[in-house]
Amino acid sequence: MSREHSNPEYQRNRKLILEGHPPCTYCGKDNADTVDHIIELDRGGGHELENLTPCCAECNNRKGHKYVSARNAHKRQSRHEGMRDAGITNIPMRSFYTEKIETPTQLFSLLVDPDQPELATTGHDLPRLETMCPESAGTWLADIRDFAREALDVELMPWQLHVAERIFAHKENGDLVHRNALVSTARQNGKTVLLSCVIGAWLTKVAARRGKKQQVLSTANRLDLAVSLFDVLGPVLEVKYGAKITKTFGRNRVQMPDGSTWDIRAAKPSTGHGTSNDLIIADEIWDINPIVIDGGLIPSQRAKHSPLMLMVSTAGDESSRAMLRWREQGLRAIDKQEPSTFYFAEWSPPPDLDPLTEAAWTWGNPALGHTLEMDTIRAEAENPDRSQFLRASCNLWVASDRGWLPPGLWPSLLHEGDIPQGGVVGIETSIDDARYFALRVASLPDKKLVATVAFVVDSYQAMLDEVDKLAAQGCRFAISPSIDIQWPQRHEHCKVIVGYGEILKFTPAVRSLIMEKVLHHDGSQQLAEHVQRAVLVKSQGSVAVSSQRSPGPIELCRTMIWAAALATRSTMGKPALGFSTV
Repeated sequence: MSREHSNPEYQRNRKLILEGHPPCTYCGKDNADTVDHIIELDRGGGHELENLTPCCAECNNRKGHKYVSARNAHKRQSRHEGMRDAGITNIPMRSFYTEKIETPTQLFSLLVDPDQPELATTGHDLPRLETMCPESAGTWLADIRDFAREALDVELMPWQLHVAERIFAHKENGDLVHRNALVSTARQNGKTVLLSCVIGAWLTKVAARRGKKQQVLSTANRLDLAVSLFDVLGPVLEVKYGAKITKTFGRNRVQMPDGSTWDIRAAKPSTGHGTSNDLIIADEIWDINPIVIDGGLIPSQRAKHSPLMLMVSTAGDESSRAMLRWREQGLRAIDKQEPSTFYFAEWSPPPDLDPLTEAAWTWGNPALGHTLEMDTIRAEAENPDRSQFLRASCNLWVASDRGWLPPGLWPSLLHEGDIPQGGVVGIETSIDDARYFALRVASLPDKKLVATVAFVVDSYQAMLDEVDKLAAQGCRFAISPSIDIQWPQRHEHCKVIVGYGEILKFTPAVRSLIMEKVLHHDGSQQLAEHVQRAVLVKSQGSVAVSSQRSPGPIELCRTMIWAAALATRSTMGKPALGFSTV
């Protein structure tokens, strides 16, 4: 299991076990490069030699992901039992976001005391969505926790510690394992406190570790929000650490005794130009223009060794292009179960819960039971602007509560068996033509259909490589006109061109397939997000899913509609569009 440990015993025993480059205990591959705890730490295991075994990074990450998924599922089950005891009904026992657990009580009796279920008014310490962490040698979590205690006189909440542990995870040489991070919760859950601790720890403890002055830049969607962080932390750094504070409208600065600096700016296209930053904080990126991040902030870290850009935000709407793009990248990493230099964590309601129930509210508010009370959210729920309540207080993307499918239906259609080869593949580009989405619909023996993400790639050549593999498996293709421009002649016989007209024609039919539980899916996170955020609009005497009205990308939903409509031809005898057989 991938963990971040700076414990001396762990470091010593890890080197002993990896001496001689032993094979992986689980797959047998040579040259294991990590060690795994046989009994996990949160189950009472320790760092002794007897509890460590050589493991390759792939097996370590896979094992850790399965363990965390199963543990979270058991915690949800315990929480739901507590809700039922409290009289809250209609709570699903499990979400399709986790792997199936046949006997959770037997498997995890050592993890959670079944006689002490969590209260319904307690938030979730662990995020609903989270990317896998790369293998690391340790974490500077203690630096953030100690700064919170020493400088701010606060104890960080479990969710804050969880995030801090991961964004400050580092390799043996001290380099951070993550370069970018996006963390999302509802409002008033303690994001400002977390940011204060990250900045403060970076200017004091991390600077001392690195032995050279650090440059920190923080920005927000509004200048007053950016300055509010300075107003909280600046005086603390001045009084307790001897910092020099400069207050100038729009250009506040903190300079530490060792020369490290912290600049506070509004999120403008010029922000970051002319600077070279070790740490960047971007607050509420749901309302920050992508140009600010791509053209100003990210380039300012190119010359820095092991920098970090931490983005935090509540959910946004369809105009939140920067946040949507980073969030999509996180969802892709989760589906692939591959660690990367990007860390993504989101506390938000799962799609199998009614967003206007208290059970859903606990998922977006990890501070519940600590600094936030359920009575506060109940009062906020009386706000006549329903969409803003769901976005700000529940961390639900605006308009996603008005999806084309009833809440809970899509998760109930999870197919857990093998998926046959072949079928129909729908392919479309993203709105900015930066990515290529493909969704495959295959036929099951019982005349049902199953949808699975075929690929999501970032270049046309990568898309063609994937098409070649799928064509060799007997797949047919439904492609948008932008894909057809350079479609290879060798696959001309197995493609049809589709567009909005087909979306308008087939949306009602495919929606019926879903409602009648004919169309199933493999549980992909990214597909679930695209399908369940899609908003239905009336157009030309019919209805269609709308990319413009939906709060984020829905390309996989659109490709599913094309592919499912074509796939019904072979499973149900209902011709849709014909493929050439030349």
